[in-house]
Amino acid sequence: MNVDMPEQHYVHLQHMENAINACAWSLSMNREGFLTAINMQVVQALQQPGETLIGKAFTDYLEPAGIARWQEIRQQLEEGTPTLQESICLLAPGKQPVWLEAIISITAGSNNIPAQILLIGIDVTVRKRAEIRLQEEKKYSGQILENLPVGLQEFTPDGISMDMNGRQREIWGSTHPFLTQPGYNWLQDPFFVLNGLSKIFEEVRQSGKTLKREILLRYSEKQQKENLTRLHPVYFEATVFPLTDGDCNPTNLFLILDDITPKKLAELRLQKNERLLHHIIENLPIGYIQFDNFGFIRRINQTQRRFFNSPEPAVRRKFNLMNDPLASDAGLDALFVEALERNETLRVEKKIDFSGDDRWTTIGREVYLDLTIFPVVEPVDKERIVVALVNDITERKMQDLENKKNQEFLLQTGAIGKIGGWELDVYTQELRWSAETYHIHDYPVGKPIDLATAWSFYTGTSRAELEKLMQQCVETGRPFDVELSILSLKQQARRVRAIGQPGYTNGELTSMYGVIQDITAQQEIQDELTRNTELMRLFFDTIDMGYAAMERDGRLHFLNRKAEKMIGHHVQTGSNIFEEFPRLSGTVFYARLQECASKHLSQSFGIYFAAPDKWYDFLLTPMQDGHISVFMRDITESRKMQKELRKANDQLSNLNKNLLNQNKQLEDFAHITSHNLRAPIANLKALMQMHNEAATSHERDLYLGMLHEVIKKIDETLNDLVEVVQIRKDVNVEKEKLFFAERLQKVKDILLVDIETSTIRITYDFDQEPVIEYPRVYLDSILQNFITNAIRYRSPERTPAVHLQTRKENDNIVLTVQDNGIGIDMERFGNKLFGFRKTFHKNKDAKGIGLFITKTQVEAMGGSIKAESHPGHGTKFIITFRPE
Repeated sequence: MNVDMPEQHYVHLQHMENAINACAWSLSMNREGFLTAINMQVVQALQQPGETLIGKAFTDYLEPAGIARWQEIRQQLEEGTPTLQESICLLAPGKQPVWLEAIISITAGSNNIPAQILLIGIDVTVRKRAEIRLQEEKKYSGQILENLPVGLQEFTPDGISMDMNGRQREIWGSTHPFLTQPGYNWLQDPFFVLNGLSKIFEEVRQSGKTLKREILLRYSEKQQKENLTRLHPVYFEATVFPLTDGDCNPTNLFLILDDITPKKLAELRLQKNERLLHHIIENLPIGYIQFDNFGFIRRINQTQRRFFNSPEPAVRRKFNLMNDPLASDAGLDALFVEALERNETLRVEKKIDFSGDDRWTTIGREVYLDLTIFPVVEPVDKERIVVALVNDITERKMQDLENKKNQEFLLQTGAIGKIGGWELDVYTQELRWSAETYHIHDYPVGKPIDLATAWSFYTGTSRAELEKLMQQCVETGRPFDVELSILSLKQQARRVRAIGQPGYTNGELTSMYGVIQDITAQQEIQDELTRNTELMRLFFDTIDMGYAAMERDGRLHFLNRKAEKMIGHHVQTGSNIFEEFPRLSGTVFYARLQECASKHLSQSFGIYFAAPDKWYDFLLTPMQDGHISVFMRDITESRKMQKELRKANDQLSNLNKNLLNQNKQLEDFAHITSHNLRAPIANLKALMQMHNEAATSHERDLYLGMLHEVIKKIDETLNDLVEVVQIRKDVNVEKEKLFFAERLQKVKDILLVDIETSTIRITYDFDQEPVIEYPRVYLDSILQNFITNAIRYRSPERTPAVHLQTRKENDNIVLTVQDNGIGIDMERFGNKLFGFRKTFHKNKDAKGIGLFITKTQVEAMGGSIKAESHPGHGTKFIITFRPE
């Protein structure tokens, strides 16, 4: 039994060797790398007689693709590693790669010195090539997805982001939680819940269907003139679709974001213009009737309906101006025909008796109508219509206005332009299209397409421009993004956006690839917007009054010619009415404009402009979209008769104002006397106490000197007040040339003890405006109040400080006083800050009189004062001194 065991092992080894030789490479080599044995698998692969290979260098016939790794393997084997399992690539003759899953071992000879290297490997070349092709295809698909002009993002069914392309990363921005917070669950983010993106995701996850909706993703900041930053909405079309398993359960969900802001804003502008014109027509203060060229009524605005007591258009019976007896008796039919034949505006006054005809109106009386009739040709349909403006001049009442347009020119945009991909091999000129690119060109999907055929779809200059851009891309590597015109195979004219960029292989430009997007719908919307704007301007240039549409801040969107004539010059859209019509500044116009916008109520008022000696009547009407309609009429002649009476009333009013001013001045000086002497007297008391407690005669002499200075300053203040009280009867306070620095030093001398005790640091910068013409007692009082407040309301957490600065602003001198004290809660106390005897802190020294006196003094001289503050961050006072 023991004798047969070696033979049995030998048989097993032979069987094993035969099995290896049947399916695997087997070769051995000595330490110098010369082949000592090979099997038939190696002979067949190398296509060389086996006997010619023995003794030859291994690397002459099978060169390792990774020579450095091969050397590492040999080094490990010689250092004692018995066996290594490796995936290696060998280059057969002709540089044909062969991949092996190999086991490499080393056998020892005499003295345990490594003698032979044995390599046994399975040929996995077919599998490796398939893997490489798959990787290349994934790389190609990845390049297309990465460079799509739309964002693409992959999620787990739970909403966790897995991957996204470059455009999606650009949309989110580098600081978004998608990119900075792993595992970020955006479905619970209030922002995405509010804009509806979370809901779309949940619906797709539950239904397994693709959903596409428009969302407002964010707002972008854009810098306007005068350092004004405006927020602009950014709209995206969001498409969410699932990938499902065999049981139709979602395995992944994908989000596509396409920036549709230009198209969306164009739609909104179009809708706004349509609503604007509809609002204007519907809410004109005069009646508006629109006839077709046969005399049938097409439209009546609400003013005219109220005058006619007419039902809504849906139930109003047909009426024809040309065959109505009352219209014929009043000559309205002849006026209609004359306006059409002469093709010009006619304006007449008509006296019409409605007492015997209740079909037109139920007012049952004789009225006088101011009629303006003019023909209009619609820019789009080229259809002639006749418009009649009817103003009931019997009662001379202007009606409330809201702007709306006569006609509805609502353009329904089509589906969003689809996006397709393309790739061009620069050397072979082989062109590849995705399915969507075929659809855009109406070309049979999958049919071979060459470059010449693709260019043939582009018309005229578009083809020349595309050829030029593609040539530049090949020569210089410069990408392109351009809008062009094509004519599809079905003769459909389309506007497309073509994007292309170079593709490189090993640093060499070998291809071009990109996308094409149908943007026809956006172009059509822009054209329609232009036509509507022209129609709106045509209508308003025919009415006999000025009209403007603007925002509540005065920015103009539209003016007719009459409004420009009243302003005195041509006005650019987008400019501000207060800049273009500066005479409005200082009038009630701004206040009435804000009241109209905030209360959403019409405002009617008149304004007199002294320089041209003109009276204008204004009517402000809010529109539903937040804009304001402004109607202007020159009523100078009607106001002339009231001018003399107004002068008499003004004289009486001025007399009364002077009497009130006298009383106010006297009361003001009384407050100054009591308030401004409080701090110096407190200093006197403190110095007296310090004098009495002094230990040496030297200290007492020092305090006596200080007492003398304070008493001297108090004497000066009293003398100033006496002089002011004794000013002439009208109590006009005398002004004099004062230096801010000198007056501040005087106040610091008076408050010397308080300043040293509090350790407050007082700084100033009066370089820009060092001098002011102002009553000395007022300025000293103002400065003293601010320094005292900074000391009194200092913060215990930091060294107190106050900084004073002057500057020039619109011909006014502005003084700012900023401290670092405890601050004031402006939301709670802002409206009471300057009130009489109002205090806001638990300070025993607070009397609530200082800021009241300061405000009274500033406003008495025509100036103003305001404050900015936050609790714990100090207070800043801004005083504006206006010239006389």
